[in-house]
Amino acid sequence: MLTPSNLSGEVAKLAKVLPPFPRIVIQLLDKLRADDSSLEAMIRLARNDPVISSSILGTANHLRRIHAQPEVYDPFIAASLIGVNQVRSIVVAAAMNKFASEEKEAEFLLNHSRAVAIVAQELSALSGVSTEKAYVAGILHDIGQLCFHILDPGAFQEAYCQSAVDGRLLEREVATFGVDHAQIGGKLAEHWELPQDFVSAILTHHDDAIVTSKLQAVVNVAESLTRALDIPASTKNRLTRLNAPAVAALGLTWKSQEMLDCFGRCRARFSQAMG
Repeated sequence: MLTPSNLSGEVAKLAKVLPPFPRIVIQLLDKLRADDSSLEAMIRLARNDPVISSSILGTANHLRRIHAQPEVYDPFIAASLIGVNQVRSIVVAAAMNKFASEEKEAEFLLNHSRAVAIVAQELSALSGVSTEKAYVAGILHDIGQLCFHILDPGAFQEAYCQSAVDGRLLEREVATFGVDHAQIGGKLAEHWELPQDFVSAILTHHDDAIVTSKLQAVVNVAESLTRALDIPASTKNRLTRLNAPAVAALGLTWKSQEMLDCFGRCRARFSQAMG
């Protein structure tokens, strides 16, 4: 049984059997903190990964086909057409997909994580938070659930399915594993030496009163809003709590026209992302 006191040591052991987290994302997160992060540097990181390179080319060529323009075949040219923020999003999403590809039950997690990333990015644009950081943190927020897939996939799936009745996933995780997925995810992020604001966003994405930074607030509210918007559609989606201090910290006004527009963009972007 995991406990807060033994969690660091157990996560270090668990990290050895988890699929290796792509180093490219660690490097990307380092560059997100640098003022001189450039598109060229991003592509140098991504160009040797065929999945990421093909995603960059595919995104650029989709836009060019819409405008009846010839396709491009150079990732540098493609990246310049779609911009550094889109490249960052592609790199992290592709890396997350590869990280979870071994887990047959992880599809729901990937789709939910993508939805939270999109909503977090839209909220960040309204609240003065880095949109690229918001997207990356949103993609990573539920990384702890992958640990439970490794530890005991049957037990986790049972806890997850039971929580569909009342939304008490965290309590059932603690009863089954000793800690919840936010706690183990935050500790795993520390083990991987992710930036502290990402660790905090992962650790507290279900808290209903804590605000540690505007990035954390964005991810926290995005988690709730994704459920409220029912993306991806699921009978398990319900809004059970809302972090009012986080909403206030971001300066969001639910009934404003900009928020209504934001809701529409979130749904449209997720639908487009799912193809």
